[in-house]
Amino acid sequence: MRDARQSNTAALLVLALSVLLAFGLRWLVWRWREFYPLGGDEQEYLRQALILLQERRYEELRLMRPPLYSLFLAGSVLLVDSLVQNLRLVQAIISALTVAPVWLLTREAARAYGIGWQRPAGVAALLAALSYTLAANATELLTETVFLFGLTLVFWLLLRAARLGSVPAAAFAGLIAGALCLVRSVALPLLPLGAVWLLVGRLRPANAATERKRDRRQTTFGALAFAIAALLVFAPWTARNYATYGGMILIDTTGAENLWLDNDPAGREAVKAQLYAMGDDRLGRQQLAMRQGTAVIAADPQRFAAKAWRELTNFFALEYADDMIERRAIWVPPAEVWLRLALGDGLWLALALAGAYGLAGVRRAQPAPALPLRQRLPALLSDPRWAFVPWALYVVLTGALFHVELRYRLPLYPVLLPFAALALGGGARTTPTGSIGGATLVMLILGLTLLHAPYPQYAWERGWKHWYLASAAQALAAGDPNSAAQAAHAARNHDPESALARVALARAALDAGDPDGAETWLREAIALLPAHPHAHLLLGDLLRQRGTDADARREFAYETGSLEDLQDWSWQRFTSPPPDALDVGGGLDLGHVRGFHAAEASGWRWTKAQATVRLERTAEPALLTLRLASGRPPGAPDPTLEVRADGVTLGRIRVAAGWRDYVFALPAATAADRGALVIELRSETFTPRAYDRTSADGRTLGVMIDGIAENPIDDRR
Repeated sequence: MRDARQSNTAALLVLALSVLLAFGLRWLVWRWREFYPLGGDEQEYLRQALILLQERRYEELRLMRPPLYSLFLAGSVLLVDSLVQNLRLVQAIISALTVAPVWLLTREAARAYGIGWQRPAGVAALLAALSYTLAANATELLTETVFLFGLTLVFWLLLRAARLGSVPAAAFAGLIAGALCLVRSVALPLLPLGAVWLLVGRLRPANAATERKRDRRQTTFGALAFAIAALLVFAPWTARNYATYGGMILIDTTGAENLWLDNDPAGREAVKAQLYAMGDDRLGRQQLAMRQGTAVIAADPQRFAAKAWRELTNFFALEYADDMIERRAIWVPPAEVWLRLALGDGLWLALALAGAYGLAGVRRAQPAPALPLRQRLPALLSDPRWAFVPWALYVVLTGALFHVELRYRLPLYPVLLPFAALALGGGARTTPTGSIGGATLVMLILGLTLLHAPYPQYAWERGWKHWYLASAAQALAAGDPNSAAQAAHAARNHDPESALARVALARAALDAGDPDGAETWLREAIALLPAHPHAHLLLGDLLRQRGTDADARREFAYETGSLEDLQDWSWQRFTSPPPDALDVGGGLDLGHVRGFHAAEASGWRWTKAQATVRLERTAEPALLTLRLASGRPPGAPDPTLEVRADGVTLGRIRVAAGWRDYVFALPAATAADRGALVIELRSETFTPRAYDRTSADGRTLGVMIDGIAENPIDDRR
């Protein structure tokens, strides 16, 4: 008894640590994605929630969707306000808490197979906690995070209700399943699946007629409780649709519309135009979309089969490897790149393969083969696979029927996580037939993944490319442009379309005193990858040195084209000498400033808590002039600003509301002073949203600065 209690305590400790680990990973990704813009669907959901709160009415989306996720967002807004980052944090917490139902589900599955549950439950919890995919999806204001939490609870309750014959557990599962239908209508098959499973999941060989009768009564009541509870949740919405649109729209029109949108050779936009032209006739849209969708499939089944096969291979793609290949212009912090590859693609692949093997290979103790089939049938039908396999097939096949976005495979996680944990956690029973089936399924998934893309070849080529790019960066830092050029050429050989290799070649040419050669490489890089900012910024620095300011400004506009700190990047890499006066925010200051927010449209910048400016060092004692304004809202105190030059404090001031020039005496330069004069600005900060709850500006702002000079600034304001 003591050993069992200690084992259970250890298992609960693993669960608690897994939840904490899950929240830590999700908090990290949440911070990384703070400034990610909302996608189109996210904007629609949030707008719908805000209209519900502000105007007290429910506005149907252009493509009809279930209502519950928008209601969830509205409740979250009431709880934490409408700042997007706060709403993302709510979902990050829900995603971290999903580890608990994963643990419970795996415990129930292990019991169903007669396996010690502590180790598999801990493995499943850790797999869910470490999933970068789940952490990243939690930062998107879409249905998947909430849906996955509820779906995992439903599967746990179904297994538990079948094992214990618990009618309350079955009813609770039905309530959640009905709510899931109002989050995403893809949950509708859960209703017949859950009811059938509750009918067969408690089947056991019974020796007494009274025991068989009691089990039959419990299973029947459980299945009815599940179905009735689910119907009670979503039936009112179906009745609302009938009253509003004059016909049967069970939940939404998504299924029918996607059938047409995803299979018509004319393309999604052409089909959307026809649907939108029908206005608010949702019933007519549903009927037309169903007719047209089935018609285009029947008209060209060969084209549909090719499309379905393509989507099937897409389903098993490595999401983040594809993203790195297809969207090279998108900068991601190096630490996040490794997490994407290791805990995103790597963990997904391990989960898919181990889960598939466990799903096919894990067995529980079977009745003796000599028994008649009638006596063995209850044990065969009550295998938990009958609850999981139909759902997994449904998720995969609907992806092939419609289209695959890799977030659509998240509903597989409640299937893969417990069976992967059973396979990896040890103690699971297997048979030769089960092992062969599991190995076959593993090879099938690997084959589909490699049919989508030759990932080993990509890894080899990209790995060597980045090795040589790192070697080029080291050579540039050591002042060896020839070695840098050789390494950059080697990187280009491994990836002939690499813009980064050409940027490295341009930097080597600049260090070798060949600006024309550098410009050639930079323009090649821009032609290959127009949205990548590095080549644009280096070209802007060249053009600024030549005096073509208008062209330089156009290139410097790419400062805002990435979440990378391009002010710091430019500070370290630009070659143009600093001026003795700088128009901060005027479009030509890049390379001489860092620690600032992007320039405002009227030509100035906000500082952050600490900002730095680089100026030319003059030989004579000089005055330093800064043109500043506090930018504080009414009622806020004026901020204190500390000004330093080369680490020496020049003074502390209170910055007033309007634009003013503030003058500081610079110390005399000595013979030991070399290089540029570095000015540091340290100020108190504020967040606009803290003073105006309707503001979407969550930035941390210091003071407004328009210019800095070692002489008086021309009066431009």
